[in-house]
Amino acid sequence: MTEYVKVALMGSGYAGKSTLIKLLTDKAPKLECNYQPTPGMNCGTLTIDANTKVSLIEMGGQAHFEFLWPDFMRGSTMVVVVTESNPKAVLKTRQLLEKYKDQLAGTKVIAVANKQDLPGSMRPESVQDLLGVPTYGMVAVDPRERLNGYKLIVNGLREMVQVAA
Repeated sequence: MTEYVKVALMGSGYAGKSTLIKLLTDKAPKLECNYQPTPGMNCGTLTIDANTKVSLIEMGGQAHFEFLWPDFMRGSTMVVVVTESNPKAVLKTRQLLEKYKDQLAGTKVIAVANKQDLPGSMRPESVQDLLGVPTYGMVAVDPRERLNGYKLIVNGLREMVQVAA
């Protein structure tokens, strides 16, 4: 019997949540760089093994969708916070983490410092210092990052299983 694990992606609009889902699930040779807002939610599925699948659920990043975020996060095994790597976006992401800290309590939270290829990007270590959660650099439009993104999700879930055991 297949077990589904829910991983929620949260972050402001334009952070790259939809692109990260496409990177990990579509196997597209080239990913689009043009921003299209997510209308409410987006999802994708990763197959870990014959018995385990990960449902990636993205919450639309526009402020008018934030009221939905607590419901999307409910039941998540892990939350991946996606942020652009520029200082303004990282500070906004820190505010979001503070705002939703009660909903995130007891859930594994990691961050993706996306768009590391852009000028003025903060290093993942600096983003981690500001966010207070483990943070990993990424360029979600680069298909060569697919394996790194996959490992990020799998290793995050594996660490949780080891802690629980």
